[in-house]
Amino acid sequence: MLAFAAFLMQPHTAFAQDAAQQQALFQRMVQQPTNYDVTFEFVRVATARGDYEAAIGALERLLFYNPRLTQVKYELGALYFRLGSYEMAKRYFNEALASPDLAPQTRARIEAYMPDADKQLQNSRWSGFAQTGIRSQSNANYSPASGAILFNGNPLTLLPNAQKKSDVNWFGLAGISNDYDLDVQRGDVLETRFVGYLTQQSRFSELNVGLFDASIGPRLSLSNIWQGASIKPYVIGGNTWLDNTSYMSSVGAGVDLKLPFGSRFTVGPAFEWRHNDFNSIPIASSFNTGDSYTFALGSAWQISQNLRLENRGFYRRGDAQFTYNAFDQWAVEAALTYEYAPPFTNIVRNWSISPFVRLLDTKFGAPNPTIDPTTTQHDTMWSTGAIFNFPINRWLGVSTTVQYDHTDSTIQNYRLNNFSVIVGPTARF
Repeated sequence: MLAFAAFLMQPHTAFAQDAAQQQALFQRMVQQPTNYDVTFEFVRVATARGDYEAAIGALERLLFYNPRLTQVKYELGALYFRLGSYEMAKRYFNEALASPDLAPQTRARIEAYMPDADKQLQNSRWSGFAQTGIRSQSNANYSPASGAILFNGNPLTLLPNAQKKSDVNWFGLAGISNDYDLDVQRGDVLETRFVGYLTQQSRFSELNVGLFDASIGPRLSLSNIWQGASIKPYVIGGNTWLDNTSYMSSVGAGVDLKLPFGSRFTVGPAFEWRHNDFNSIPIASSFNTGDSYTFALGSAWQISQNLRLENRGFYRRGDAQFTYNAFDQWAVEAALTYEYAPPFTNIVRNWSISPFVRLLDTKFGAPNPTIDPTTTQHDTMWSTGAIFNFPINRWLGVSTTVQYDHTDSTIQNYRLNNFSVIVGPTARF
């Protein structure tokens, strides 16, 4: 954890150094307005810091004096796109496309941007993500590391076929989003979200999982109170299947806020209530039926053009029919995403790597008499890993996730570890 914290501090130091460099370049640019090299270096540093307005101002000044700078038109289109000014982005992209000296690689990048710019100007905007592939796990049946469990307070050695086993499964993941403009002038949007997931185990077919979650609600602008802020009340529901049998269904509602601090940092407090209805397969699962309440706080910091830090913490209270199934849960997680140019010039989208960490602490309400009547279950799980995304073209790519999970518990049944690797093709629209 200390090493990860030090890793997170490095971008802050570099960010401060780049700010000083940008200021020095600005002074030189003012003194030498016809020095293109100084202006381009200023634009590079400002863009890397996410100061797109400053970069746009410098490039538009160049274009005013020399309207034939085709590459500058492309750069302006890309910067306006990042700012969300899609009409201006299209204008500069079209001007660049009309230039006879446009490089083929730049043309390919513009052609990748243009459909996204067109989509963002529509009243109803659909987008989606899908991935399929294989997942390999060292402990697919979530068996305790000791090879033994407690039952009614008595230790029992697991049979060989119930001890820790590796497995490979097929999986499918899909997410679909729609944003529909309710009030174009104010910026209110109706957001609809759907996510679904399926697995097919090679060895443990009884652990095949299927689930979906769907939500809908209006995101209402609060710009008259806080520039760029919004609030979203929503309703949500979903279902989970285990071994092709419905295991749990849920319905609920929530509200979340987006509060920007400047152009690069956003905070998002949220609350969600759900009623979770567990079916009686296995029979004991129905005892978990009850309500859960989640209070969360997330943040996103666009440190630079290619570096983004996301954090989230939450507290969840879960009620159930029996006290030993009720719980209090805390979690903190962080992910740092770094984008970089791919090694092949014909690939127009950046590749990325996202190392992440997560800590989850869960304490139940009372001892479970069927497991250990004298000890209350208290689990601490931490996870670490990285996600690697490799876009091939505008639509297709490959994604790989490497993850290690470790759980400590007051009950030996739940002390376990698992190493997993996920790999497969991705599609976006």
